[in-house]
Amino acid sequence: MVAALTRLFGAKHVELAEDIVQETLLKAMHEWPYHGVPDVPAAWLHRVARNLAIDRLRRESRGLELLKENAALLRSEWTLSSTVNEMLNAPSIADDQLRMMFACCHPSLPREQQVALALKTLCGFGVPEIARAFVVSEETINKRLYRAREAFRALGSIEFPPPSELAPRLEHVLATIYLLFNEGYNSTSHQHLIREDLIEEALRLCDLLTRNATTDRGEVHALLALMLYHAARSATRIDADGAIVLLREQDRSKWDGELIALADHHLDRAVAGQAMSMYHVEAAIAAVHAHAATFASTDWRAIIGLYDQLLRLNPSPVIQFNRAIAVAQADGSAAGALALEAVKGMEGSHLYHAARGDLLRDQGRVDEARAAYTLAATLTRSPAQNELLRRKQDACG
Repeated sequence: MVAALTRLFGAKHVELAEDIVQETLLKAMHEWPYHGVPDVPAAWLHRVARNLAIDRLRRESRGLELLKENAALLRSEWTLSSTVNEMLNAPSIADDQLRMMFACCHPSLPREQQVALALKTLCGFGVPEIARAFVVSEETINKRLYRAREAFRALGSIEFPPPSELAPRLEHVLATIYLLFNEGYNSTSHQHLIREDLIEEALRLCDLLTRNATTDRGEVHALLALMLYHAARSATRIDADGAIVLLREQDRSKWDGELIALADHHLDRAVAGQAMSMYHVEAAIAAVHAHAATFASTDWRAIIGLYDQLLRLNPSPVIQFNRAIAVAQADGSAAGALALEAVKGMEGSHLYHAARGDLLRDQGRVDEARAAYTLAATLTRSPAQNELLRRKQDACG
């Protein structure tokens, strides 16, 4: 609805569109508890947003100089209502979301501002969640959003980019969707480790890209496959008490076979193309895990080789860290510890110190392991992660 209303009002009035959507949601919060949830909630929300938009246009079109290019819409009640109604139907909203995704990822904006604006405007992220995703302060994110909105207002109309401008913007759109998925798959501080709402929204947005001829590309299918492989394991990643269940302990019979099959389909579509992206390799790693009958039978050699490919495409401490974990599984904890020591740049991550604790514990160095777990616990605000670290500390005696 924000995307549709922004096209109606113009890019410089994106905050007005957000205000109307917020007003719509508040109206639902007040009315639904008393009158019941409508049979088709989305239709109810669209109708209310449409009516609020029409009212706002009636009251403020002169003062705000809205719809300069479409001033004819304001000449009669019929043209105004029919146009707003047309913009707030499902197919139009899908098109508008694509436009909005690529408008937010305009090359005139720095990458950090692009992703922050898309997460806020399209994905419903709050400032604290964006700050956690970027590992920066909330004040920094507020400044980025302010600068991004100022630049966004100068864009004027929101249009889908021509093919010549698609590739660089698509890269940032996919990065935004992946950030959204990661926050849902492993929430950084939410009371629930897994946020299905964010996972489903990331899958929906990526699927939307595959259904448009211009964005139906190999890297899009690769990212969708990657997320589907991970989503297939969601139900087994926490137990009935909300505690984390590690990969080696998960009941693989409860992994979602339909999602894995759908992921296989999209990975096949991805590799049929000519280009190779980091999402292709990450999806291939996820596929090895998804198709291993047991944790012990996982082909860790293949995974190490894929991480080597990934490091050539995108050398980063996170990928080097994940490769070290695979080395530990293939060659033992001592070899894994050596590989982990070579990783620079993750000293501020709880994952690094938790993994270091695991490898120290496996080598019988329990005092050092306990200290590593204690340090890791100071670096995460996730209740589920902290509970897992407490259990690991207890296991050290």
